[in-house]
Amino acid sequence: MGFRLQIMLILVSLSIICTGLMSFIGYTVTNKLNKELVLNSLQVKVDDTYNLIDSAVNTSIKNYLGTIAEIDAEIVESYYARFKSGELTEDAAKKEIEKILLAQKVGQTGYVYVVDSQGLLQVHPYLKNTDLSNFDFIKTQIVQKQGYLEYSWKNPADRIEKKKAMSMTYFKPWDYIISVSSYKTEFVNLVNTQDFKANILSTVVGATGYMFIMDSKGQLIIHPKQEGASIYDSVDSQGKKFIQEIIKNKNGTVVYPWKNPGEESARDKIVVYKYYQPMDWYICSGVYVNELIKPVQLLKKKFRIISLSILLLSILISHIYSKAILRPVKMLITAAERVINGNFDINIKNVRNDEIGHLTNIFNQMILKVKIYMESIRMANQKLEEANVGLEQKVKERTEQLELLSNLDGMTGIANRRKMDEYLNHAWELTLRNKHPLSLIILDIDFYKNYNDTYGHPAGDECLKKIARAISVSLKRSTDFAARYGGEEFVVILSNTDQAGAAEVAENIRKKIEGLEIPHVSSLVSSYVTVSLGVSTLLDFQNQSLPAFIRSADEALYAAKESGRNRSIAVVCPARHEGNDHGSDNC
Repeated sequence: MGFRLQIMLILVSLSIICTGLMSFIGYTVTNKLNKELVLNSLQVKVDDTYNLIDSAVNTSIKNYLGTIAEIDAEIVESYYARFKSGELTEDAAKKEIEKILLAQKVGQTGYVYVVDSQGLLQVHPYLKNTDLSNFDFIKTQIVQKQGYLEYSWKNPADRIEKKKAMSMTYFKPWDYIISVSSYKTEFVNLVNTQDFKANILSTVVGATGYMFIMDSKGQLIIHPKQEGASIYDSVDSQGKKFIQEIIKNKNGTVVYPWKNPGEESARDKIVVYKYYQPMDWYICSGVYVNELIKPVQLLKKKFRIISLSILLLSILISHIYSKAILRPVKMLITAAERVINGNFDINIKNVRNDEIGHLTNIFNQMILKVKIYMESIRMANQKLEEANVGLEQKVKERTEQLELLSNLDGMTGIANRRKMDEYLNHAWELTLRNKHPLSLIILDIDFYKNYNDTYGHPAGDECLKKIARAISVSLKRSTDFAARYGGEEFVVILSNTDQAGAAEVAENIRKKIEGLEIPHVSSLVSSYVTVSLGVSTLLDFQNQSLPAFIRSADEALYAAKESGRNRSIAVVCPARHEGNDHGSDNC
């Protein structure tokens, strides 16, 4: 074999090896990075959704148990007062309390128990007088005494430990830590999927991928197309029951063929799933495999074209420059070996103007293009990561928007009943703690049904909006709170406001609404729309309850209506009330 042919074979072989290695390395690395990024993206979406659902569940459970604990604390306090007044002995009072607390059912198997600061169970359906001071959650209760706590627990009749949620409050005179506890799995009915359904369905996964949630029976809880359907017995083309595999493994990744309604054939789908035990839910995020590998397939095609082009070019160059001196050829071989080792920072100094010099220039240009191409791949991956961060931010913003909308009345734009209950409970706690007066105004549109019958429901809705705006502009402090109570009723909560101040605000609201001069020919008290207002101010902070406070304001409203409407009546809970110049009565 002649030297020229040997050089040709060597150059062609080196070109094939170099191009093949670069193609293989580029394809392998890019394919791996692309799959890892997509899988990480799916996992992040699953984890974010898991956290979103967990937060909603915990909030519902915490509020529910906390309410029961506060009510039980009031019961204990009332019996303590009867003991102190001499109506009951201490032992009789405690027995009555134990009877009441043990009669309560929390969830399906939950209960109320009382433990003291030494860890001794004073009230318990199974373990009364048992010392649990060596348990970690009891130690936490002894230190914390009130608030919310989660822990693992196994009753004598249970086989395994399960997660429990507990809210506690402390009654100091008897050293009672009143605890309301049940397994988290028993509070499924407290969770409203509508709170996060839109957020989950709006999550974009690839081109056509999506997120869905199912339970351990294979029923789709949230799904963009098949919500409510059962897919427990679904099988793929090999007969594998992939849904049952997900339910069995609880956490992981699975690949299976899937065909949505309207699609012609099944496609392989990769799904990342995570089990949420409190709701017995499986949170799944999936995308079709062909969407996952599509960028890699395009890259593979480009690598083939580039490889073929380089191969043809190397054969031509080998034929032309096989007569040249071996030294520059060795330089090229050495440079090619460096490229094989992954070093792309190469630029061969060219001192020739002949074919070998030209080959040297081509080699330099090739390495530069490969280097630029590899850099473009790196930048593309970086942009993909940035896009993922942006998506997570959008998910967070949409979650915040959803939370804001859930607290507003859809028609009037002011706070709804749910937000009012939350705000009033908070204001009530601050009032009892700080001993500041708290005033509550309940107002009702006079003869609103007649207004609707006369002018129609659209006009009635517009009337509600105008009155809501009038109430809002009448409130001057940032702590003043207005909400739609239901139907034609509205509520105003005035923290740190005495009776005179509350009566003044109520009268300003009444005049503001009357001043709107909204025609009302069906009213029996005025030719314009008017309102009646009941005002209650809490000044006595002993032995008061929030329901009684609300009831006193409602009774004041009733008195205002009975006195002729279009007026406000103010009462001091539980004292006597006063009316303005439009009417007055006694509580």
